[in-house]
Amino acid sequence: MDLDPTDDQALLLDTSARFVDDVLPIEAVRAFADGAPLDPGYVSAAAELGWFAMFVAEELGGGSVSGDPVADAVLLGQLRGGRLQPEPFAATNTVAAVLTEEELLSDLAAGKATASLAVAGDALWDSGLRAEWSGPDLVLTGTAVVDDPAAAWVLLTATTSAGPAQALVSTESLPRTELNCLDVTRRLGALTLDAVRVPAEAVVPGSVERTRTLATLLSVADSVGALDRLFTMTRQYALDRIAFGRPIGSFQALKHLLADISLVVESAKAVLAAATRAVAADTPYAGEVASIAAVYVGERAAKAGQDCLQVHGGIGFAWEHDLHLYLRRITANAALSGTVEFHRDRILSAHAGELA
Repeated sequence: MDLDPTDDQALLLDTSARFVDDVLPIEAVRAFADGAPLDPGYVSAAAELGWFAMFVAEELGGGSVSGDPVADAVLLGQLRGGRLQPEPFAATNTVAAVLTEEELLSDLAAGKATASLAVAGDALWDSGLRAEWSGPDLVLTGTAVVDDPAAAWVLLTATTSAGPAQALVSTESLPRTELNCLDVTRRLGALTLDAVRVPAEAVVPGSVERTRTLATLLSVADSVGALDRLFTMTRQYALDRIAFGRPIGSFQALKHLLADISLVVESAKAVLAAATRAVAADTPYAGEVASIAAVYVGERAAKAGQDCLQVHGGIGFAWEHDLHLYLRRITANAALSGTVEFHRDRILSAHAGELA
């Protein structure tokens, strides 16, 4: 069962869809993938629609159209995935959900600043950073791969002797290197931290689990949106492509393949909806359900995308066709939001006592 948008959410989605189609349609996304910079007005215009305000209090300039910021973000995440929009949506909203610093929250909601997350290792929870306390400061050392190297702020997870800790760090003075990514609609960058001192007030207490869960959920939403759009394209192609005097979608083998893909799409929507409700209600098992969604979509979506490629035949292999952009997006999400193996381990750890 898919999420059923409220009237306010439907209006937000409709307005956002028209904004994307006008400002950054697929042709502009392709230009971005070829190296063109993202129009700086894109972020500020998106902020006016409330894209970055959902987890920010109303008195700070934020607010959720439905009163359910998690559902709002997931629905928008699906829409953005279906239109291959670049960051900083998921990362900025995840950071906003765990911050308490009011001035920065206001800037994030207004689009005056963006925030990124570390995605190296197993995405957010094994970034390769190490930290130790030195007086009142946390000292960070290592390299972090972030999903938006142009962001002014980055929320980093580091390993300390007492367990993982998160700190919000300005990227202004950090050396950075742009990286290539399988998903050409995404920018990745490596930030180098050489004994960078972070004051105690920049450490975000008790946020690691919340960050993991919400980042995972929004990544899954992006993949589900991309897969849904890819299947829609594939189904239409099967109706339009004529072979031997009839649409190829009328052949039994392709009927079965399309039915299998459709089942994966609808199942992915259902598991995403279940995870969204669990996270929105802040249930004790929210993180586990988000990981279940990540495992299902991570395993099945890429395979379903490859099946869409088979339906398209030779044209699907052409660089000029949009299919490969969606397939790249889905595949990259499955790695950058935590591998399937990681999320399986996370599910098992939630039941360690029962298994013992």
